[in-house]
Amino acid sequence: MSSKEGSGGFRKRKHDNFPHNQRREGKDVHSSSPVMLAFKSFQQELDARHDKYERLVKLSRDITVESKRTIFLLHRITSAPDMEEILTESEMKVDGVRQKILQAAQELSGEDMHQFHRAMTTGLQEYVEAVSFQHFIKTRSLISMDEINKQLIFSTEDNGKENKTMRKLRFREMK
Repeated sequence: MSSKEGSGGFRKRKHDNFPHNQRREGKDVHSSSPVMLAFKSFQQELDARHDKYERLVKLSRDITVESKRTIFLLHRITSAPDMEEILTESEMKVDGVRQKILQAAQELSGEDMHQFHRAMTTGLQEYVEAVSFQHFIKTRSLISMDEINKQLIFSTEDNGKENKTMRKLRFREMK
């Protein structure tokens, strides 16, 4: 047999003799050292960003599901009498989706949207499809990107007065 132990091909490395649960040569890192404090800060920042990303992914999934339901609802239009009823119901569903998009806009307030692009893009695409289909059924024309973006500008209210700050989530910025 060669210098390998057994015939499995696994070869011990130099550092394999070192116990994994001990630090080398007594170099102990204190939790109050500047390096550890910096890394703790980085960890908290990354954890917060990851949590925000996950919340946005969940919102995007909810937007996708509700938008698909709206599209399926619109596919049920078979005649003029039920068209008005279905369009009214679809408008309520689209309003619900807009509320989810508002939550996403609030979540993204003050953030670089491009860092969270992948979390939101599928939900927004499905929303655009639902709004486009609904608009086409109503008007027999295509909706413009500006019209879609106008629907995605939200204002917040403070004590009954409209706040000057407008929260925006524009589809073209998410491309």
